[in-house]
Amino acid sequence: MKLAIYKLSTALALLALLLSACSSETASQPTPDAAAIATSAVQTVEARYTEQALAAPTATIAIPLAPTETPVPPTQPAASTPAPPAGDQGACLYATFISDVTIPDGQVVAPGATLRKTWRIKNIGTCPWDSGYKLVFESGDPMTTTTTVALPKTVYPDETVDISVDLTAPESYGVYTGKWRIATPYGGTFGVGLNDLALIVMITVAKKTELGFRVFDVTYTLTRDPQTGCPERGTTYTITATVFANSAGEVIYRWDRNPMDESAPETGKLVFKDAGSQTVSFVWLLKPKAVQNFDRWVALNILSPNDKEQFKRVLFNFSCP
Repeated sequence: MKLAIYKLSTALALLALLLSACSSETASQPTPDAAAIATSAVQTVEARYTEQALAAPTATIAIPLAPTETPVPPTQPAASTPAPPAGDQGACLYATFISDVTIPDGQVVAPGATLRKTWRIKNIGTCPWDSGYKLVFESGDPMTTTTTVALPKTVYPDETVDISVDLTAPESYGVYTGKWRIATPYGGTFGVGLNDLALIVMITVAKKTELGFRVFDVTYTLTRDPQTGCPERGTTYTITATVFANSAGEVIYRWDRNPMDESAPETGKLVFKDAGSQTVSFVWLLKPKAVQNFDRWVALNILSPNDKEQFKRVLFNFSCP
């Protein structure tokens, strides 16, 4: 019995010592700061939201900002720039086509005719074209033994210049085209426009025959007014003929058509001062009651000097859908 009481006393003593130690350790720890814990939690949450935002794809929204001052354009190189910059010379050497001063494309000329082709172009680059720049033949039909032509003056930025080349038309009938460009003193050439196109001279040499003055071709265009429908006022067909002659002379013509009515055929005269082309028109007014859905034709009959020659006919079908 005494032994049991001793053991119980010992156990109680040990338990008391343990409780005393725990109380002492607890008393030595500081009281937790609630504000610090809240701040840490908030920072942790913010950090996690930041990580999610960085991981997720986002859309960029551009918000225009009002300028704080007027932008100043970049300073252009002076007109006295001695040489074009290396590499891309687009800003320095840049030209635009203004007009064909003489000989529009396709002009009909007599065989062997002496011609002067003149282009008007403008320097819209930043470098002047001085005496070192030349007009040079590139490809096609040269129609001259001179394939390099000096510019008539120094052309500064924003100035225009007329550049000419003397040509001789070939003796044979046909269409002839020559391409020319501007050569720089530094090597290479440039043309006109955004696509750097060559300057073109294109002529049509008239047919040369033993019969002298002749009409060698007639072409037509046809327009309908209105394009569709048949108003009470009638439908107008306008046929325009372009007459090509090989030299100076007088052309007598007559408009033929089918079907004819009771009116007399229209006739007329064209006077050519040199080889070339002229136009003449015929108007045919058709009322809704006119016969429909069959082919009509119109043709220019060259009575002189070709002695009643029809080159072609214009066909059309009148109908009122």
